[in-house]
Amino acid sequence: MNIYNYKVDKNSKLKKAYGISLKDYNELLTQQNGKCSICGVDNNGYYRKKLRAFAVDHCHTTSKIRGLLCSDCNTGIGLLKDNIDLLNNAIKYLNNSRN
Repeated sequence: MNIYNYKVDKNSKLKKAYGISLKDYNELLTQQNGKCSICGVDNNGYYRKKLRAFAVDHCHTTSKIRGLLCSDCNTGIGLLKDNIDLLNNAIKYLNNSRN
């Protein structure tokens, strides 16, 4: 009978997708004080009341890992195509619409 082992599964998925181990992931999490690199949310493994790890954010061109993000921040920069100009335009838009 096979017994599911979360740590082995997570380690395998991290290695395959990003070339890092679970130990590397946990070291990143420690360096970030257990918080999202963008918004600083500390979900202790929970996201919207469901057990969920932070996403491994990486450059899609170089594959370099930038940090760990909550789902909202990861989705946000992804939808803006990791494009700094689009992100700056979004900031300008929000600043201009404050009044």
